[in-house]
Parts: sequence; structure tokens; C-alpha cells
Amino acid sequence: MTRPHGLLLAVAAFALLAVSPALAGSAWDDIRPSAFGTRTIEDGAAVVAFQAPYRAEDQRAVPISAEAAFKDGRKIKSITFIVDENPMPVAAAFRFADGRDRAALSIDIRLDHASPVRVVVEADNGALYMIEKFVKASGAGVCAAPPAGDPMLAAKTMGQMKLTDLTGPDAGATRFHRSAQLDIRHPQLTGMQMNQITLLYTPMRFVNAIEVRQGDDKLFDLEGSMTLSENPRIAFDYQVNGASLIKVTTKDTSDTVWNQEFPVGSSS
Repeated sequence: MTRPHGLLLAVAAFALLAVSPALAGSAWDDIRPSAFGTRTIEDGAAVVAFQAPYRAEDQRAVPISAEAAFKDGRKIKSITFIVDENPMPVAAAFRFADGRDRAALSIDIRLDHASPVRVVVEADNGALYMIEKFVKASGAGVCAAPPAGDPMLAAKTMGQMKLTDLTGPDAGATRFHRSAQLDIRHPQLTGMQMNQITLLYTPMRFVNAIEVRQGDDKLFDLEGSMTLSENPRIAFDYQVNGASLIKVTTKDTSDTVWNQEFPVGSSS
């Protein structure tokens, strides 16, 4: 596992002061230098296909996805998902140790308010490309909403993981290239949720680091935040390398670590 990257910590420091969009002005004007410094960010329309709903059906778990590739031989170094008006704007930063020719990713996010949602793709030469969509919302303050379900059950099952193969029935076409979905049981506590009995705020605790390996090869590191939905869902594609196991290590902000292994190509 890598130590949490400075990108998330820097953006989080800004974000805690930016809960109210009305007071924040243009959130992206603050997020951009915190996350990417003075680096140029180019239009990513030719690099990444980004899917996000026009309006969130459930602001607690909004599906967004990106599929990226370069046509000039460069590799993908990282892909970052950002929600401007969330208390922690950087939802997830995926980093690929050896770069990827192409990458398809999907996550569920919390959407605190109607907001621009962005994906930023970094090439192996350091160039940045971005595309954004505006996602409408029917309400506000979802990050302060209490977790769904039984909190005792959530505590008991925290850290449990499931990997589902998404490759599809055409084995001949996909035996070297597969897709999978990782589901992690975790309440993703935001620190803004009040216990209705004690009237005290529940301490912040969320998944902040995930490492996924295929055998000895690292598929990606993910740096997460409380903007990932409760019970995070991460779908990803990968190239089969002959290894028999996918190994997942998950860590949250309490420094609790969970490890689990899954057979490649099976659902468990």
C-alpha cells in the first residue's frame, strides 16, 4: 500500500472550508491549483469518454464512469474523479504503476449538491486532459445524511469484499481482457452525520486507499475520500497476465487494513 498522496490531503484542507457553494464562489478555481498546481489541463474530449447522469436518481450513490485511451502511443498514468461542490471534491484518484494503454473505470459517488463532475486523465509524459459534466440534484446535504441500514450490522461487516466478473459471455473475444467489479462493505462516515439519540456527530471514517494486484503485478492504487458512496463500488478492466488470483488490500482512515484474494475470472 502506498501512503496517501498529497493531492487528496491538499484538496481536503480546502474542501472543509467550502461546504457552502454559495460562499465558495467557483470551487474549481480553488480545487485546480490544490490538485494540479499550475499545470496546463487540455480538453479531454478526444481522450476520454465520460458517463454521468443528467440528474442523480439517488444522491447517495451516483454512478459515473470513464474510458480513456491515447491514440499516439502514450500510456495512462492516472485517472482522477472530482465533484466540485462536495466537501471533499476528489472522489477517487486511480494510479497505474506501469501505465495503461487504455482503462475503463466506474465508481459510485455521493453528490452533496448539484455540481460539475470531472474526470482528469494524466498521460505518462505528465500531460493532463479533462472532461466534465454537470449533474443536477433534487436536494442538498446528502453528506450529512445518516448512513442507510443498521449501524451495528455495518460495523460488523465493515471491510468485507466481493469481486464480480463482468467480462460477458464471449470468452473467445475477452479471454485476455476482462472486467470486474469490487464491492466493499463500509459506511463511509463523513464526520457530518449526527447520531439522532446522542445528538453527537459520528467521527469521520472512510476508505482512503485500495491496492489491487493480479498476482505480483499491480493493477492500480486508488486514493479515495468520503465522496465515494457508502459501500463503495469500483468497476475496472484489466489485461490477463496468467496469474490465478486478484489480491485486494483496503485501508480506511482509522488505519484498519483488510486483505482478500479472489480467483481471476470468477465471482466470489
